[in-house]
Amino acid sequence: MIQQQSIDALKNQIDILEVISHYIEVKKMGNSYKACCPFHQEKTPSFVINVNKGFYHCFGCGVGGDSIKFVMEYEKLNYVEAIEKLAQLYNVHLEYSQNIQSDDSHKIMDFMNGYYQTMLNSEVESYIKQRGITTEIKTRFELGFAPQNHEIMAHLQRNMVNLHEALNLGILGLDRENGVRRYYARLTQRLIFPIRSAQNKIIGFGGRTLTNHPAKYINSPQTKLFNKSQVLYGYPQAKESIYRLGSVIITEGYLDTLMLHQAGFTNAVATLGTALTREHLPLLAKGNPKIILAFDGDNAGMQAAFKAASLLSIANKQGGVVLFDGELDPADMVKNGEIEELKSLFDSPIPLIDYVLESVLKRYDLQNAVQKDNCLKEALEYLHQLSPVIQEEYKFWLSQHLGLPAHLIQTKKSYTQNKNITKEVSRVSEASFYDLSEKIIIKSVLENMELLEFVLDYLEPQMFHTQREAYDKLLRNELEDPLLIGILLDEKIKPQDKEHLRQQIIMVLYQHYDQKRRALNYDKGLSLREKAFLLRKYQKYLDDLKKGDLLLYEGISVI
Repeated sequence: MIQQQSIDALKNQIDILEVISHYIEVKKMGNSYKACCPFHQEKTPSFVINVNKGFYHCFGCGVGGDSIKFVMEYEKLNYVEAIEKLAQLYNVHLEYSQNIQSDDSHKIMDFMNGYYQTMLNSEVESYIKQRGITTEIKTRFELGFAPQNHEIMAHLQRNMVNLHEALNLGILGLDRENGVRRYYARLTQRLIFPIRSAQNKIIGFGGRTLTNHPAKYINSPQTKLFNKSQVLYGYPQAKESIYRLGSVIITEGYLDTLMLHQAGFTNAVATLGTALTREHLPLLAKGNPKIILAFDGDNAGMQAAFKAASLLSIANKQGGVVLFDGELDPADMVKNGEIEELKSLFDSPIPLIDYVLESVLKRYDLQNAVQKDNCLKEALEYLHQLSPVIQEEYKFWLSQHLGLPAHLIQTKKSYTQNKNITKEVSRVSEASFYDLSEKIIIKSVLENMELLEFVLDYLEPQMFHTQREAYDKLLRNELEDPLLIGILLDEKIKPQDKEHLRQQIIMVLYQHYDQKRRALNYDKGLSLREKAFLLRKYQKYLDDLKKGDLLLYEGISVI
């Protein structure tokens, strides 16, 4: 592992403005530096950089941290990889502990990747050319070839590769016949597609048969490195374009992705022989791109698109669906030179929600009253998982497509029917008022940690209503948490000295005990006598606070 003194030396040289400016355009605005956040789509800059404190924070999506955290998020690296990246940028030499163990797993994967590339022969090159793949794309995506089993096994043994580890990584399989163990290569006589993680590490391989094998495509099995439900093929090659364009094209196969990159659609990735899953969502959340599903127009493709569109829309993702009719797919269209047609399709996909609802409607005979009723139930079951605003928008869409009056289409409201909207707005405004006091207290302590003991004399975490999590993190000294960084860098929150901080504490205490007093009316576990006693106590507290008296109060258990 990297020695801490090396990390500290690196941190002393890092300029957060210089690091972030290396990746995105930053402009000076007033006393701070701002930019459009690279982690979500926005037109007005809400991404703030504080050079003196060495932190960034986006007031739009809530991300925040220091230079190392920024590189980790932007480059999709882990902590060690980000340190090494910054060390390279600043030309800082890192010292490693003497007991460092080499990562044999990744070394073996890299070794096999190099081997597969060296095994490309004229027959395989001819196949690659026949599929329309250029030399540039072949090189960029590191295409290779797995020869016959005996050749691969001999190569592994010649180079003293640990066969048991190769088995654990999915490169080899294991047969047991008559009590004899025999290793064999899983991928043979196949065109090889290296599969890289979001951190650009090789974690598996895909293979396309070049013989008449019934399984046209085979992927590595699930291993300690590889989980196909969390990985998108081509993501490391596509991620910069995904951020720059604010969109990602998801295809069903390796060749579709390669050919789309070749045609200039460099934001294309592919699922790995599996449906899009909930486990893919964290990767797709990076940069919050618009998601275009580019699937085949056969039954399997339409079903996959339906499930993916449902998943994405319920997860509040933006995007649409493009289906390819007939025998063509994206790879074929690129090979045929139909680039403008592809661009037109990707520019105007069927919106995700529209596609889901249209798919539901197609499954029913809408001339049959019973089937129409079942169709409405299925459509509403889906819609009720979306936001109230979207439900209202699509209420009329369903009304038109089903030929039903709008009042029959019941959507879920954001508030229950018996709530008074005026009271709700008033309550939210009041909460915002006290929210500011809580943030002022936290920022004042962040700016001057000597105030923490003073605040702790009066305020416990449960007394914070909107910023309880931030206060907890402050007490745990998690000072680099995005919640605290956001408060620290918010210029609308003005830190205060000890004397002026008293009033903010009084306001938080007043809100706390006022809510305690109101809650007594609904507490069925207390007798009338106990309620009356507590009401007098809480009212006395509130009256003292109105006078500006800041007192230490007894806990409820004492009362």
